[in-house]
Amino acid sequence: MRVGIGATLTWDDEQFIIIAADYRHVTLRSLDADFTRVVDAEELVRLTNVTWNTERVESATGSAARVLDGLPEQERRIVDAWAEQLSTVREAVDRGEPAKYLFEDVRAAMSKLTTATSLETVRRKFHRYCAEGVIGLVDARHLNRGKRDIDARIGAALSELGAQGTSRSSGTTSRTLDRLRWMLEEDYGDAIDLPSERTLYRIIATHPTARKLNGSAKSRQVSANKPSRAFGVHGSLRPGEHVQIDSTVIDVPARLLDGRLNRAELTVIHDVSCRSILAGVVRAVATNSADLAGVLARALTSYELRPPGAREQRERVAATWAGQFMIDQERLDRFRLAQPYIFPETITTDNGKIYRSEAFRRGCERAGISLIHASHETGTDKPHVESGFDAIKDGFVQYLEGFTGGSVERRGRDEPTHRALALSQLQELLEDWIAIEWQNRPHAGLSDPMLPGRSLTPNEMFRAYRRIAPELHVPFGVDEFIGFLPATTCTLQDYGINHRRRVYRSNRLPELRAAGAGGEGATRPCVIRYDPHNPLFVWVEHGDEFVPFRCLRDFLDEPMGGGIWQAAHDVDSAEDATARDDAAYLADRMKRAQWVRPGKERNRAVRRAEVDRDPMHLTGVSKTIAREEPPAEPDGDEVIWERGGGFSLLDDDDGVWERLT
Repeated sequence: MRVGIGATLTWDDEQFIIIAADYRHVTLRSLDADFTRVVDAEELVRLTNVTWNTERVESATGSAARVLDGLPEQERRIVDAWAEQLSTVREAVDRGEPAKYLFEDVRAAMSKLTTATSLETVRRKFHRYCAEGVIGLVDARHLNRGKRDIDARIGAALSELGAQGTSRSSGTTSRTLDRLRWMLEEDYGDAIDLPSERTLYRIIATHPTARKLNGSAKSRQVSANKPSRAFGVHGSLRPGEHVQIDSTVIDVPARLLDGRLNRAELTVIHDVSCRSILAGVVRAVATNSADLAGVLARALTSYELRPPGAREQRERVAATWAGQFMIDQERLDRFRLAQPYIFPETITTDNGKIYRSEAFRRGCERAGISLIHASHETGTDKPHVESGFDAIKDGFVQYLEGFTGGSVERRGRDEPTHRALALSQLQELLEDWIAIEWQNRPHAGLSDPMLPGRSLTPNEMFRAYRRIAPELHVPFGVDEFIGFLPATTCTLQDYGINHRRRVYRSNRLPELRAAGAGGEGATRPCVIRYDPHNPLFVWVEHGDEFVPFRCLRDFLDEPMGGGIWQAAHDVDSAEDATARDDAAYLADRMKRAQWVRPGKERNRAVRRAEVDRDPMHLTGVSKTIAREEPPAEPDGDEVIWERGGGFSLLDDDDGVWERLT
């Protein structure tokens, strides 16, 4: 914007007019009082209490500049050519030359760049250029001219429909249009003039809430749960200061202990400062408070300090995929040991029943951890762990066998499930993926403020925090880990402990049985602690100690044992399933043949009598009598086959021949 002599301005609520100006000073005269003021020109244009009364040309505004920058390249060249030609015409008009003689030259010049241009078009564009500047030369279609404002009553009705449909089922846009008409008719009658149906469809499509009524109902609910205030940034000054925990059902089936398939539930503890995953556990749907205690135990105890059997079980399970792709177990262990240990000071949870349970609250109190419960149905209170689930799905879950896609329309028909992983396999593979990929992959939330294109990994960010604030987080030991594990009651038998279809034994079994039975060696109940993902050991509570009991050897401990079970899973085909069904059916028929309903003994007697009368039956009465009393030898003149057929049994005495003929 440029101003000169005659321009007016407001300075401290007083009106002035510029009456003189040079390269350094500006002379102002008050319009309200009879005095003048001389000020420095550079100082005048920088004063914050000065308001210039000259209207700014629209083409100089930021919105106009954005419109020009957003034009296609060819359209921008045409606009610049029009501006160059018409600026020359305006300068000539300012000198006093007639404009109508200059329009012909502009028409001839612009006809070479665009289609044939008439003098009327040149005249119209010239007047628009003089009134609006360069922005007046842009095609109205790029400016969305002619778009009329929406009636406030229509907008209010659409907002009301959008609010009502938050928890309702989705429908088509025509249903929304019908409800809009009914609502406006009920409220205003004929006092409102509705636009055409086509225009109403466009209005609904651009409305922020009504346009979602024909989309996903879940996304409507998520959008409605967002707070009305602006989102803030919740940071963390050091590792462990702010930790978030949440659970979600993952879109992949897992095999339970009995071989059935079921979707697993993933629980993750996520650190905000360095985006590290402190613990991740998969359990069969649904996770309970005892499982949460196990998740907390894994977060508070580093991998190398876990009880005996953890590394052995991992090697047994990981051999399924590690050996197949020639992955060295020592390299896997190196990444697990490099995963940082972070002690959580404060954990943010949602209002789920398991997170408000007494067991989880007491577990956090024992460890000295504070709990913060998020607002009801507000996922934005713990956004880091929520976005972490999406990253786990994209980087880990979708590569597993049997991935369901997340919804019915994204699910395939021939997704293989016969090679679905067991829960223990899925748990170990998840922990390996977290230690190897998640902890060593650049995270977008850890970008350098000075170099936004450079991001750090969670391990790198943790080491950076350690250099600035070198505090040590001391992990829990073995006894503390076992104390957080879920507990159950079992019986000490003379051969050991039965737990989840496995037998556990210890050299201290006689001692523990005698301690509760007066030395008589009787069975007695006991409390054991178990790790759902480490079936090799259970621990019996005995006084102030946990006595380990190890599982008896199985096929996986034998040479080629793992290969045998792997081959057994591979040959589990439909043909074998059919054979099992046939065998079960025949076994059921064999048992039913020996069963007689009470009061139906007569039926069995009738069947037995019919069998006895059947001469062809080997155990029949007639056959038995024939064997005991052989018939007399015939004379030489007697005809043996007089009735035909060749069988002496077919005579008239037993009546068989009569029945056959």
